Amino acid sequence: MLLKLRLCALIALSLAAGFATADDSHRGRDPAPPKVILDTDFNTISDDGQALAMLAQLDAAGKLDLLGVTVATGNAWLEQETSDALKAVERLGIDRSVGVYVGAKYPLLHDYDAYLDEVARFGAPIDYVGAFASPPPTSPGDIVAPPDGFATHTRPQRQHAVDFLIEQIHRYPHQVSILEIAPPTNLAMAIRKDPGIVPLIKQVVTMAGQIYVAGNAYNDVAEFNWWTDPESVKIVLRAAVPKVILPLDLTNDVPLTKPVYLQIANHRPVTPITKLYTDAYAPFFGSAPAPYPLYIWDTTALAYLVDPTFATSTRDLWVDMSTTFDANYGKSIVYDSNPTPTIPLLQPSKVVFAFDTARFYAFYVDLLTRPVPVHGGR
Repeated sequence: MLLKLRLCALIALSLAAGFATADDSHRGRDPAPPKVILDTDFNTISDDGQALAMLAQLDAAGKLDLLGVTVATGNAWLEQETSDALKAVERLGIDRSVGVYVGAKYPLLHDYDAYLDEVARFGAPIDYVGAFASPPPTSPGDIVAPPDGFATHTRPQRQHAVDFLIEQIHRYPHQVSILEIAPPTNLAMAIRKDPGIVPLIKQVVTMAGQIYVAGNAYNDVAEFNWWTDPESVKIVLRAAVPKVILPLDLTNDVPLTKPVYLQIANHRPVTPITKLYTDAYAPFFGSAPAPYPLYIWDTTALAYLVDPTFATSTRDLWVDMSTTFDANYGKSIVYDSNPTPTIPLLQPSKVVFAFDTARFYAFYVDLLTRPVPVHGGR
């Protein structure tokens, strides 16, 4: 922190004198980088893990200010995700500057018993169900270590994720962007606990939902993040907050290709991130074609947050959420115009449908192959 304060003071003095420091001219450091909270259903080196690694590099380069990581059940149960996130901040060397805040263990209504009822009513899953694939853990022995072991010294922050969100939004009014790459349970709970944060949030950028394409969760009707906790999605979608949605309509067209994989796998020197990445995806990129398409998902939302010009096609749409407990539970409801023009029920969302994929892949590979522990930062 002292180093960061000294650096900020040096930048301020240099600008006052009418020139930039050589170091910051080289880095392209922004004297007031955007403030970001990562709300995640964390995994070690799939899309959430990649997003944190990329955020850490951008933070170190002064392109953004990563305030913290908040965790909610989604891809796995909260205890597993928290354990993996604690190891990740240690691995990246940001454990002293970026805290991990434990959030919602269960969605608002769609808990494990509700999922079992869903299966009983509508049939067995045919696609991804994340944490719901098994019951919640009951002992520490149920938690699985990452390939490079558990965190050795990092512990979760004492403050709950919901309270951290509220605190930071009040501390930095109109400055905090929420990078929402999880079921938005934590954010919905924060909005309900303190509605006063709603006009103070700069924006919510989320990889979630499906607009005109099929889903990728349970019965293929809904996208996974939103199917996991539809009630929280409805709260967030109806909040008067600027929202950007990067749905499956986009991410289906941004696959993880073998050439992109090989750029990371063949990068030298090897880093802890490139090794984890290589080992995780090697089975899909052997001599035979991958058994099914691989996607990059959440990292597209990070890219848009950093540079909206990655988007080459967007539309302003009114997006709502199906919370009726039937076969369409969790499906996006989409309107071309405001369905309640005399009532401020829904707010328009900017929906991204296409990306400059070549530029995105270069951005993706660059950040995932930088040195680890990260250089610079706080």
